[in-house]
Amino acid sequence: MNLEEFNIIIFITGIIIGCVATLFVKSLNTRQSKQTMSNSSVITIKSLQQELDSKQVIIDNFFTDSNEHLIAAEKRLAELRNCLASNAPQLSNVKIESHQTTTSVLTDDSEITEAPRDYALKKDKEPGMLSESFGLDDRNRDSDLEPKRTI
Repeated sequence: MNLEEFNIIIFITGIIIGCVATLFVKSLNTRQSKQTMSNSSVITIKSLQQELDSKQVIIDNFFTDSNEHLIAAEKRLAELRNCLASNAPQLSNVKIESHQTTTSVLTDDSEITEAPRDYALKKDKEPGMLSESFGLDDRNRDSDLEPKRTI
């Protein structure tokens, strides 16, 4: 074998090994970039979730604070109205009624425990629609509606 042939074989082998090494390095880089992208997408999703949570907290705080300010303004308005009502007779003949605002719902035990009323039209001794025996009278039933059953 000649030295020139040996150099050509080494040259061709080097090219083949270089191509294989380049493909291997390229595949490693694509794998790492995919892993980085998946990790970055997970990080991105987590950061978006944290951002949404922080914005939700800000919104909740805004509505809570707004509600507290409204309640305070309503109290100050009620105080002003009561102050005007108490001091108006000293300066003029106009009578201003003090306005009492109650936020609690009025509960009257007599309304809650009262039995339901029967507003059905009836004669004096006829049972009303709320009676347990209403509509169970046999004389009002038509026997023609139900077919006779025989064995």
